[in-house]
Amino acid sequence: MDHGERTKSKSTAAWMLAPTLVAFALAGCGTTDGNPTAAVATVAPSTEQAPVTEQSVPIGGTQEVVDGRVTTRVTVDSLVPARASQYGLSTSGQLQQVTVILEGVAGTTNVNPLYFSARAADGTSYDPELGAVDGQLTTGTVTAGDLLKGVVAFDVTGPPIASIRYNDALGDELAKWTGRSDGVLAPSAPTTTVPSAPPAVQATGDLGIASTPISVPACDGTGIVVLYSAVDPNSYEQEVAAQLQANPGAQYLRTDNSCPSLRQATAEGNAIYAVYQAVGPSESQVCAAVTSAGGGAYGKWLDTTTDPSYIIPC
Repeated sequence: MDHGERTKSKSTAAWMLAPTLVAFALAGCGTTDGNPTAAVATVAPSTEQAPVTEQSVPIGGTQEVVDGRVTTRVTVDSLVPARASQYGLSTSGQLQQVTVILEGVAGTTNVNPLYFSARAADGTSYDPELGAVDGQLTTGTVTAGDLLKGVVAFDVTGPPIASIRYNDALGDELAKWTGRSDGVLAPSAPTTTVPSAPPAVQATGDLGIASTPISVPACDGTGIVVLYSAVDPNSYEQEVAAQLQANPGAQYLRTDNSCPSLRQATAEGNAIYAVYQAVGPSESQVCAAVTSAGGGAYGKWLDTTTDPSYIIPC
């Protein structure tokens, strides 16, 4: 075959191959109303991106939040209208608050009220309103066995709050609680009204600690300092005994066998054993004892009228 014939053969082959290439190219394209469109590649999500949490519990519940090597037991309780602090900053909407409790389980947890946010059903987001209420959650840290409790307030200028979010320092969501306000105004100060004849309470739930039997204090308005709360049924006795030994003169009670001003159980329905010290009837006495105790200690009133989410602001 001479050079002219070889050239002709190549041209013929290219001409015959062209429809095939065109068909193959069109096969890789989609169509919209009969018109070809460019193919879209599907890209798998990056495995390095932190997943958004889908789990949520009702407000009042407790979740164990794992963030890397740090595990924290977080409770968001009692979404209620808030009473503005006497010296608090002014707000433009309705002031709402939740009471939050952070208990260290593993590692060291950084605590900051700004790690919480509120969101309405339509997506409207509310950041914490700092300095607006008494008893605001303080910044700090909790380690395994420590507890920190306080109030986080929100200035609700639009739709009502439908959920509370707990985020890490970068703003990534770690946990969520859903619910609405119960419409009860948060107390600005505890009420110490004492019933004329309170019913007798039987001392149930004794852990059998020889040195210190369980106590059932009167609901007479006395202030106490809660030093530790044991919530794991598998280790009530060991935890309470260790805390009693570390705090000479302390007592312990079971909250559901004590005054209604104490949280009666965990979100899982477990009993709560509190190691505490009885202080006195004045807020100044309680706050002095809280400061002396340090750590995650906080003050409570023993009565029949104070909301169980209320802690004495010290």
